Amino acid sequence: MSQLPQPVTHECLPCYLYRVAGEAGCDGSLRGLSFYRDESAPRASALERKMRLLGGFCDCEVLLNVVRPATTEAMRLIDAGEDLVCKGVRRGTIQPCENWLMRRGVQWGGGRFSRRSA
Repeated sequence: MSQLPQPVTHECLPCYLYRVAGEAGCDGSLRGLSFYRDESAPRASALERKMRLLGGFCDCEVLLNVVRPATTEAMRLIDAGEDLVCKGVRRGTIQPCENWLMRRGVQWGGGRFSRRSA
């Protein structure tokens, strides 16, 4: 197993997963998500369960099913495969930065995309 890069200070979970997916690819597990949680948000003990409930069964599915780009600029950069600069979040949170919107689950809003995070 290759060593994953450390999350950058104040980097959000989706920006980290996007960066890691570009460097290491997806191996079909939540390895990047678990590493981010251990390093940046250790109190988010149910993170893997929540992501699976929202349709994220591996790191790339989290990017495809759980979050989506919030702005056309972020979408353009992602479509072009370019680097995305994280807008930053406080340490310990799993909420996305301003570049992303998180899908809401059954108990988090009925599966709709919304302006607020889960």
